[in-house]
Amino acid sequence: MISNFLQPAILACLVISGLTVLILLVRNPLRKLAGASIAYQLWAVLPLSLLAMFLPHRQFLDFADKSMAPANQLISGTTLLEIQPASTWPIILVSVWLIGSLCLLGLLGMQHLHFLRRLGKLTESEGVYLASDVDTGPALTGCFRPKIIVPADFYERYSEAERALIIRHELVHKGRGDVIANILFALLQCLFWFNPLVHVAARCFRLDQELACDASVIAQEPQARRTYAEAMLKTQLSLTPSALACHWPSRHPLKERIMQLQQNNPSKLKRVLAYAVLSCLCSVSAYSAWAATPVSSVAAPIQTGQDADKSEVGSYSVAMDIKVAGIKSSPRVVVKQGTPAAIGIQSEDGQAKWDFSFTLTPAPADKYKNSVVIDMIVKKGDEVIAKPKLITGLGQQAKLQKETPDKQQDFDIAMTANLVK
Repeated sequence: MISNFLQPAILACLVISGLTVLILLVRNPLRKLAGASIAYQLWAVLPLSLLAMFLPHRQFLDFADKSMAPANQLISGTTLLEIQPASTWPIILVSVWLIGSLCLLGLLGMQHLHFLRRLGKLTESEGVYLASDVDTGPALTGCFRPKIIVPADFYERYSEAERALIIRHELVHKGRGDVIANILFALLQCLFWFNPLVHVAARCFRLDQELACDASVIAQEPQARRTYAEAMLKTQLSLTPSALACHWPSRHPLKERIMQLQQNNPSKLKRVLAYAVLSCLCSVSAYSAWAATPVSSVAAPIQTGQDADKSEVGSYSVAMDIKVAGIKSSPRVVVKQGTPAAIGIQSEDGQAKWDFSFTLTPAPADKYKNSVVIDMIVKKGDEVIAKPKLITGLGQQAKLQKETPDKQQDFDIAMTANLVK
């Protein structure tokens, strides 16, 4: 089970890293071409590609129609297996991974609580909430019922026009669901806490979010650029930012935001071209992530035809990868616990026939949890080559190898057994 989690998790980390590099390279040219909003939408590539990794594979469906052969079927072309106990390294890696994720999640949670405490007692006024602190806000916080938070001296510090622009800015955040987007990205940071690219991406994501919000406000009020810039300059930057709220902290380069206000709205042709590029990037990235995901990591054990009758408690789905005499084979079988299964393999030159029989039984539950005992006999012709007996965890790959000086009795087998439900 741990191995089944670790492989797709590492693949997801590689996918996130590759896509982050791509986005960081493309976001600035795309913003110059078609504006800040399209650059912010580019970040949708990440969740779409992650979701694509969990979509069912066509190969899996085709395999289910024809490849689950009975265990006693003769398979021509290869050899069978030897197995080693499951390594403890996957358990250690997953434990460290989860501990790091929980630690970062707790840190972000405490940071957000500190941010909320700085707000003090909130006073509602004309649809916004005045904080007790003059150094906190403007901000939008709250997942299901977002509130617009403004500093205590909001009505004294800003002019009427500036107040209207600030409120409109926060309303754009609210309408787009940016608080939820921030929460999801924070969870992505927690999940891949060890990947520095994810933390760089988080900072750039929130900057693009603010630039897109600024662009949306200016698109509605194109004559208010100077007033909007003055409102930014008057804002006291919060010293206690939160990754789970939308606000104007010092991490957002003020100079870049003010310079972005000077850009004119892109033409319709540029927007169409930018959306075409964005659609291609999303499609190619999602498909690549889906295609790179191994079938075994996104799908459950397969049941078809004859196997459906055996799909009861006490049956095992067994996936094998066999190498012998330079030949490879990947048989898949379903066997009932305690019932011997036999596979015969004929070498390509017809000179040697390999036979393997194996029996799967549950391992003692008091000593080995979620494990299976494999009793096996490997024969070449009439000669018994090996009689291994080993224990391996369900869902974990076990390996059996043998090498001889003359290479005549070599075999290399990997086996993964899962309980059929």
